[in-house]
Amino acid sequence: MKFLVVLFTLLSATAGLSATLPGFRAEKVGTIEGFPTALAIDSAGNLYYSSTAGTIYRFDSGANVPVASVTTHGEGNAGLLGLALIDDSIAAVHYTTINQTHDVIARIDLTTGTETVLHRFAADIEVPERGSSTEHHGGNITVAPDGSIFAGIGDYGGYIVAQLENWNGGKIFRIAPDGTATQWARGLRNPFDLAWDEKHQRVIVADNGPTAADELHIFTRGANLGWPMTWGKQPPAEGTQVPDYVFPKTVAPTGLLLLNGRDATLRDGILLGSFVTRAIYYFSDLEARPLAEPIALIEKETGFVIDVAQRLDGAIYFVTGSFTEPGAIYRLATPLAGDCNGDGVRSSADLDALSLELRDGAAQKTTSAQNGTYRGSWGCDANRDGMIGADDAVALIDLLRPRVRGVRGTRP
Repeated sequence: MKFLVVLFTLLSATAGLSATLPGFRAEKVGTIEGFPTALAIDSAGNLYYSSTAGTIYRFDSGANVPVASVTTHGEGNAGLLGLALIDDSIAAVHYTTINQTHDVIARIDLTTGTETVLHRFAADIEVPERGSSTEHHGGNITVAPDGSIFAGIGDYGGYIVAQLENWNGGKIFRIAPDGTATQWARGLRNPFDLAWDEKHQRVIVADNGPTAADELHIFTRGANLGWPMTWGKQPPAEGTQVPDYVFPKTVAPTGLLLLNGRDATLRDGILLGSFVTRAIYYFSDLEARPLAEPIALIEKETGFVIDVAQRLDGAIYFVTGSFTEPGAIYRLATPLAGDCNGDGVRSSADLDALSLELRDGAAQKTTSAQNGTYRGSWGCDANRDGMIGADDAVALIDLLRPRVRGVRGTRP
């Protein structure tokens, strides 16, 4: 209950009007069952989600079809916390046992519902049956191409265990297909989600900090991320890695998606959902140091943003939760090339909008379109070269020309 009270307090402090960027839209696909913790999409585009109570659902044309369940108790930050697909028929899950004695990583057959436990992490390694708090058990998981599973476990509210190497709390583990677990990093407070970057052989994780100290870390094996010796913008402790980004206000980071490069607008970088601000943040360049300020693509449009996932063709979906009404699955619509006014269609009105955008000055990055005197859409970048300039007017005219010819052809 304490967890919910704190969240409601934070939410009331951040209430306000929508800050969604022009051209981005949250298109509701349908409502879901229970409170969600993760969203996954198979190669055929089928959507699966997990609920804290322990059920995995397939979202099928508006219907919520239960396909499997685990024995758990959903309360606070305990229950069925994570879901990722190993292939189209097998899922990996992270859940807590009754009384939170263990965090379990298991495989689930999505056809039969059969569970195969891969590894059990004791919350209290000295007296496992004693159990732990319902808080800070981490959350979602990710599957690497070799079939290994990366999972983050929080500190159970026990602070110092995050630095005790032989304890499981406050760590990130890599679990091999045979169930062998290797500690990948330590010093975390409550990592809700993470991504494996195969190209660079590194992990990207968002950690929920105390008060305004939510962090993003990018690291390789063996990193010590500091908690509780240091956090946020505090001076680093010896042997620790400073965060790659610290949010200036509490956002409560949730689902993290490493983009697959197939969306024309959001090609590179990551998307990060948030619980408190109900936003999806975009980090476009993970190699820049320092990282550029993230851009809130949508904000305060929906319920709590819990997880973000991407289809193989690039389409982006996210799942939301609420304490007062059913959660939902949405598609994140991105700006159409040439849609400079952000109304969702490409028309001659976009020529006027582009003219206003170009008055803001010299050529600028696409991601800056909303910052000038005219709040343009990223669709002002009609030629998709990452910049907005005079050449986009030529590209937009070319995009509109077939439409003009078609209209003229209908006249008597």
